[in-house]
Amino acid sequence: MIIRDYVEQDETGWVRCRVISFLDCSYFDDIRREKETYEKSSICLVAEENGTIVGFIDVEYEESIGDVCYLKGGIGATIWHLGVLPEYRHLGVATKLLESIKERLLQIGINRIEVWTQDDELSNRWYIKQGFVMKEAYLNAYIKGLKEDDVIKKYLNLDSVGDIYGIRNINFEAPIERKSELLPLCYRLHEVRVYELTI
Repeated sequence: MIIRDYVEQDETGWVRCRVISFLDCSYFDDIRREKETYEKSSICLVAEENGTIVGFIDVEYEESIGDVCYLKGGIGATIWHLGVLPEYRHLGVATKLLESIKERLLQIGINRIEVWTQDDELSNRWYIKQGFVMKEAYLNAYIKGLKEDDVIKKYLNLDSVGDIYGIRNINFEAPIERKSELLPLCYRLHEVRVYELTI
């Protein structure tokens, strides 16, 4: 297996790897049809085995404090995408990708990385094992129902919407302090956490 820079010809393999690697986590519905591009400078690496993309990491980094990162602790970088195909997990692929990113960031004078992830236990344990420290959290909430449902009536004023049958999906973010209130109302409720690593 080799870790190398992403090139444009990798896009189909990258998208395939991202879709498959996210299917068994809470980001299963965050589907991309093409690889994201970044406004600021970025480092995008792939893990390749026998011509197949088996893992990836995309990091965007700052030129000025606050132009990429949420946390304000000096110039930093944000991991936007990190994934490994299920059959290549627990083989150190993600760790090798992260180690390569850390080396590259240190070479350009960046020693701080942040990452956002939801409450998937394996992902959170992995980030903590790598030395990341959780800094903050909020809720990613999903509600659906009929227009007449008490939950919908309580939280939404649909009078100006006109004639509708129901709500297929409302996705919103809320303070972590509202977890016990929102838990019985939501069909999905995730805790989104931001972690930070000093390298």
